Amino acid sequence: MADTRFAGTAILAGLTLLGAAGATGFLLRPATAPDQLRAAERLADAPVGRERLADDRTVKISLARAPAAPLTVGLAGRVTEVSCRPGRPLAAGQRAARVDGVPVVAMATSVPPYRDLTWGDKGDDVRAVQRELRRLGYPAPDTGRYDRRTSAAVRKLQKATGKAAPDGKLAAAEVLWLPAASVRPGSCELVKGARIAAGQQFAKVPARLTAITVDTLPANLVDGERTLTVMGATGPIGRDGVATDTKLLDEVAASAEYRLLEASGKDADVTGSLALREPLETLKMPPGAIFGLEGDTGCVRSGEQTYAVRVVSSRLGATLVTVDGPAPDRVDLGPAVATGGCE
Repeated sequence: MADTRFAGTAILAGLTLLGAAGATGFLLRPATAPDQLRAAERLADAPVGRERLADDRTVKISLARAPAAPLTVGLAGRVTEVSCRPGRPLAAGQRAARVDGVPVVAMATSVPPYRDLTWGDKGDDVRAVQRELRRLGYPAPDTGRYDRRTSAAVRKLQKATGKAAPDGKLAAAEVLWLPAASVRPGSCELVKGARIAAGQQFAKVPARLTAITVDTLPANLVDGERTLTVMGATGPIGRDGVATDTKLLDEVAASAEYRLLEASGKDADVTGSLALREPLETLKMPPGAIFGLEGDTGCVRSGEQTYAVRVVSSRLGATLVTVDGPAPDRVDLGPAVATGGCE
């Protein structure tokens, strides 16, 4: 009886050990990796994307200004009309005031008027008047001689600005000289009804914006003509990082941001944006597709065809290139990429 019990116990123990060994073997067997954790197959090629590249760069800029001369009136007498409002543009060709009923016309000549001009006068000041007349839309020659056509153009200007008896002669006292085609007076000094002496100050004008300069041009700029955007205004900028375009400067100076900056009397940090004037049409591809790279030129292969490309920009995981002629839709990667030249 005891032997029978012992034998049963031994068999049970053996079965228990066998089960434990099986369980242990199952637990120690390497688990099958999930599909998402399996090694990805090596790609042999990749699609080519398209991207318009403007190469926008944020830059710090400096503003150059020139002190503006005070605006003065040469006539003496009683002020009968004033066309001046602080902050409002005063443009050349407009009637700025009347003194004893005589119109004072604003003009932005390159040579400030210093003498009365009439038939037969010659000089740089005459040529400056002729050029200003043409800019204002009045036909005048570019001879530097005050002739019949110049006098006729002055007569039309006098008539347009309200002179009672236009005579075609240009009296210096009847011209309000402006340092630019349009200015924004910071303050107006003449009062209607007041008596003034010759040379009375008409208005005060803030310092004139003459240039915008990029402090440091960014490295690796894509080659090409560029524009600069500052305070909502956009215009051309030279390769040296200096913008002197008159239209751009006038638009910046007219912006609310610039006027606040001027009113503060401080030059805060000002930034602008550089961009290509004409964005480039580029191909976007993995960096590993390009081989035989020398400088910014290299090659890509698509099947049996090799294409010469120029690298214009690189970023994480992508390279932008241009190619002359037809472009591939896909490019080879890995072992399929040639390691030699572009032959």
